[in-house]
Amino acid sequence: MKPFSLFLLVLLLINSCYNPSSSDIISDLKVLNGEWQSYKGVKFNENWKFVDENLFEGIGFSMNGADTAFFESLKILREGDSIYYRVFLGEKKDIVDFLLIQASKNNWTFVNPANEFPSIIVYQVENDSLLTVTTSDINSNKKQLFYLKKVN
Repeated sequence: MKPFSLFLLVLLLINSCYNPSSSDIISDLKVLNGEWQSYKGVKFNENWKFVDENLFEGIGFSMNGADTAFFESLKILREGDSIYYRVFLGEKKDIVDFLLIQASKNNWTFVNPANEFPSIIVYQVENDSLLTVTTSDINSNKKQLFYLKKVN
C-alpha cells in the first residue's frame, strides 16, 4: 500500500468517531477568527476573518523589522459538502487548493498530494487561544511547525 493511501486510511478510521457536517466544520472553524502571532519558533502570523457560512478570509505573513518578508492571502471555503484551504501565492496570485480530509472540534487536516511542499496542512487549536500549524510533505518526512497565540 502506498504511504499516502495508508495515511488516508488511518485518517478515515480516526475520523469515523466524529463525523461533522460541512456546516458543523465551518462553525468549529470560527475559533480561528482573529489575529494570531507566533510565540516561539518560526516568526509567522495569521489573521482570519469569518465572512459567512461558506467563507473565511485570511492572511499569513512574517516580518523582518518593519518590512514584510513573506505574505500570502488565504481562504477557507465551502463548496457543496467539500471544504478547501486556498492559498494565493506571489504577485501572479497562483492558487493552490488543499482539501479538508479530517476534522474534529479543534483539529483540521487539509491535503494536496500534487503540491510538493506543503502537501499536508494541519491546524490544531488548544484552549481557543493557542494554534499550532504543521506543514509537511505527503510522507511527513519534512515538517515545519508554527506556534501561534491569539492576540485579538
